[in-house]
Amino acid sequence: MTRLIVLLCDGLVALAKFLLGASVAAIVLITLAAVWWRYVIDNPLSWIEQVSNMIFIWMVFLGSAVLYRQNLHIGVDMFLDMLGERNREIWKWVVELGNLLFITVLFIYSLKLTIDVLPNTAGALDISPAYYYAAAPVSCAMMIVFFFEKVVDPSKRIPEGEVGEF
Repeated sequence: MTRLIVLLCDGLVALAKFLLGASVAAIVLITLAAVWWRYVIDNPLSWIEQVSNMIFIWMVFLGSAVLYRQNLHIGVDMFLDMLGERNREIWKWVVELGNLLFITVLFIYSLKLTIDVLPNTAGALDISPAYYYAAAPVSCAMMIVFFFEKVVDPSKRIPEGEVGEF
């Protein structure tokens, strides 16, 4: 069972990292296209800002999930470092359970919001805002799976790599 969860999480992270890289490339290309159409062709594209915002929102949420799995989110470890080894482990789990509570609440309400706005359309693209909002429940679902991976595999409780690595 542990191996299955780890393989699932590895696959999710690989897919998320691929999508993050593709998103960066897409934003660069979209920005170059926006500059070209606005200043060279003198006919600005109306959809550029919306697509860039949507891609950026997805990047933030997918990146958060990847960082959560790698234990590289911003944290204040000063107080944990003052504790003894046993108390430190207890408080790390208290923090993790607090994270799980927040992630679960965010998942429930973001999923509800995403479903509620599905029939609506907005902006120049005339698409549903659900495409923006879906990033939150997808990311939260990934983080919930990553939490259970930390429960079954102690090696996933140790930070992997450095911030800024891809």
